[in-house]
Amino acid sequence: MSKKEYTKVRKNLEVKLAELVRTDRRSDLITERSNDPMDQIQSRIDMDMAVLALNTDFKTQRAVETAISLLETGEYGICQDCGEPINPKRLEAIPWTTLCVRCQEIRDAQKENEEVVDFEQAA
Repeated sequence: MSKKEYTKVRKNLEVKLAELVRTDRRSDLITERSNDPMDQIQSRIDMDMAVLALNTDFKTQRAVETAISLLETGEYGICQDCGEPINPKRLEAIPWTTLCVRCQEIRDAQKENEEVVDFEQAA
């Protein structure tokens, strides 16, 4: 990776990290109590969506921090599972990714299978 590419990637990651740190979704978790069942349902849906957004932001922040660390060690752009280079177009679209498309698909399939098993066990 050239110094120019390194600088561009580093800047993009730092901008994304600053954006995530600036976004404070905790206020979305505050709800007012209501006696109306429909308001209670809507409040619960809003709370679930806020928790999901907060969780997503946290995971993305951790991924961006990991990508910055990998950039500093010279391991940026290398798949953490298979060790192959990650497609530059993928890195351009998701600069904080640590997996190539193939390994990401494998992980997604494994996660999906785990969720199905958890659901079946709960039933």
